[in-house]
Amino acid sequence: MHKLITIVLSVLIFALPSRAGEPANSMDKKDAPKKTLRVLYWNIQNGMWAGQPDHYQKFVDWIISKDPDICIFCEAAQIYYDGTNDHMPNEERYLPAHWGELCARWGHQYHFINPRRPSTSTPFGLTNYPCGITSRYPIDSIKIVKGSKPDSIIVNYSGWYQVHVDGVEKPLNIVTVHLKHGKYGYGVPRDQRKASEERYEGEKFRANELACILDGTVRTTKNPDKELWIMAGDYNSYSRKDNWHYKWNNASPGFTAQDYMIFQSPFFDLVSECYPDDFLPSCGNLRIDYMYVSKPMLKACEDVYAKPDSYTKREHSGVSTFYIPSDHYPIIADFKVSKMK
Repeated sequence: MHKLITIVLSVLIFALPSRAGEPANSMDKKDAPKKTLRVLYWNIQNGMWAGQPDHYQKFVDWIISKDPDICIFCEAAQIYYDGTNDHMPNEERYLPAHWGELCARWGHQYHFINPRRPSTSTPFGLTNYPCGITSRYPIDSIKIVKGSKPDSIIVNYSGWYQVHVDGVEKPLNIVTVHLKHGKYGYGVPRDQRKASEERYEGEKFRANELACILDGTVRTTKNPDKELWIMAGDYNSYSRKDNWHYKWNNASPGFTAQDYMIFQSPFFDLVSECYPDDFLPSCGNLRIDYMYVSKPMLKACEDVYAKPDSYTKREHSGVSTFYIPSDHYPIIADFKVSKMK
């Protein structure tokens, strides 16, 4: 009898879910709780540059294995020829023109890709890093937040979308984010960038981008604390919540952009909320990608997976600063549909 009880207890303990489990296994949809909404965010580096040789088959297979209901992507445009850093003309790029065809391969019928901002700094006149969203559920495009000159330009336009999830009365608001990179300010000439970096002008610019994005999205609504929001993307900035790892001066202006999200937005940093004692980098040894959520989505969250697996762990390609499959790692979050109220 004692032996039988021991066996039963062992089985029950083994079956309990673990928040800190290995993501290579725990991200599989079959292990996720039933009646969940799975949201995947990933900066896929130059329109999944590494996916060109096999026409994105490994990329598609990996997404199918995770079975997300919604995907949010940064860098959703192809830029360079396969295996090179040679720019590809706009008319030759498979992405963004064929996202509908691509996402259909993992079962998503709906998609939107943000427009590309006109730019004189790229060879073919448009910025290269639009964000996009794909979904198994219908999507409404609400607004593209562009900002304005001189100091609130959204370098890579931000998109506000509403997804109509089966079994959820309220729309799920998705805001895509890809803030300016670099420590220097926007449009600063090369010979002035060092001085600009020392003044933390890049951080100040990113904080202005965030203010403009929030003004154009969640701040236009009446009750954000009761609404369903996800604001995910490459923020190119650092959070003081990770400073136990970085060990910077707490007063550093290097936290300016993320401080704006922490102290002046209605959102919660999902990875930090779920793993307050872990440092989970999203790009090499840095955490610069975030999935922010409103209070109802935080309460509905079942788990978050932010560690690379056997496919997403990055390997340098030997070309420029490009990695295989991407220089960033994905974030996957599961939300219980019945709690999305």
